Amino acid sequence: MADDIPLPSKWTLDNPSPLLRWLSAGPSSFSFDSVQIAEAWSLVALGTLGRQERPSSFPVQLSTDSATGRFAYAIGLEDVLRGTPPVGPGQEGRTVKLTRVKRFDEIEADADKIARLLFPGAARRDTALTIKYVLIELLRNVVQHSQDPLGGVVAAQLNDRGRNLERPAVQVAVGDAGVGVHASLLPKHPKLTSAQAALDRALWPHISGTFEEGESGTLENAGMGLFFIAEMTKLLAGTLLIASRGATLVLRGDPEFGDRHDIRFLESGAEFPGTLVAFEIPESSVEDKDGLFEVIRERARTRAPRRAIHRWLKFEEPPASVQRFLVQLAVENTGEALEFAAKHLLPRLMAKQPVGLDFRGIPVLTQSFLHSLLYEPLRVAWALRTEIYIVNAEPAVRSNLELLQNYALGG
Repeated sequence: MADDIPLPSKWTLDNPSPLLRWLSAGPSSFSFDSVQIAEAWSLVALGTLGRQERPSSFPVQLSTDSATGRFAYAIGLEDVLRGTPPVGPGQEGRTVKLTRVKRFDEIEADADKIARLLFPGAARRDTALTIKYVLIELLRNVVQHSQDPLGGVVAAQLNDRGRNLERPAVQVAVGDAGVGVHASLLPKHPKLTSAQAALDRALWPHISGTFEEGESGTLENAGMGLFFIAEMTKLLAGTLLIASRGATLVLRGDPEFGDRHDIRFLESGAEFPGTLVAFEIPESSVEDKDGLFEVIRERARTRAPRRAIHRWLKFEEPPASVQRFLVQLAVENTGEALEFAAKHLLPRLMAKQPVGLDFRGIPVLTQSFLHSLLYEPLRVAWALRTEIYIVNAEPAVRSNLELLQNYALGG
């Protein structure tokens, strides 16, 4: 029974099992009085399941009599439970309040706000851009795949006390109360007969619930989000938790040798009624964003199915006669990227007219956005032997463009 499992006193990412077991059992109610530590990921989990609109939500007694209760209140738990916008964004350089996200047009702005709040100024620009990239991928997964009508809950925290006193780390978490990873993948991947198998496969490149295994993606989805996060965790000696219906996976990068890692599944019962993804990386670990993205791109290339490789993007200035388009990005919207391709790129390429794309001022773009923008134009350009010129692409953008070319032109 739910109440037979005791409420753990410490909700920390280095030992997530006790809280996950308690949440999975379906507690009737609780208070913060006996909770000593609650990190951001745990409050995302609690806020996701305790939203008052949910038919099966459980009552949360939010008291400020304890230090943990005051932290939960300060980080916006009460607002996320009630469905009201948080009052203020959080504490700059320290915490980002719990926030609900349910629409595609909210994703990029919320991810940017979180990254900038955690890492203000230019000193940690590479870390901020990496966090933004990962958040866009995680939130897009929630909106596209979870089937949770309330959307997702996100929060972040810079931990430099307690267990992180000697090794400060940034922790980010996204949760939903949807169908879970296995149910999301199963329609297109019927051989995944267990939740554990689904979680394992979700960390491969080009795996998604929107296309079958062996394919590289749909028009709007490259299936690269969780793969990127997992490889980032390995390279940066971080921690990744993916808790879903039926299984929970924990990946830990080796703190001394960042490319080594330990991956394991938690015991039965330590699950989450939806999907909860939390990752933690050392505060100062991203010193070279472009180099990090290039290493992950290469890993994706080597782990993707072998196929014929064609080079058709030209990273050079186009001739003066070539129509050139400036890629302007207010928000990362894959639908708008598809519309842009259909309106401006495909008609010219089908008429065998080369095109140029100028990415000036854009430091990073997710694989999903670039996939929507150029997957079909690349295939048409190659088939008709018509050039696509790329200019002013920063290294992280170029890396993802080359990865896109690698799988889009596979025959």
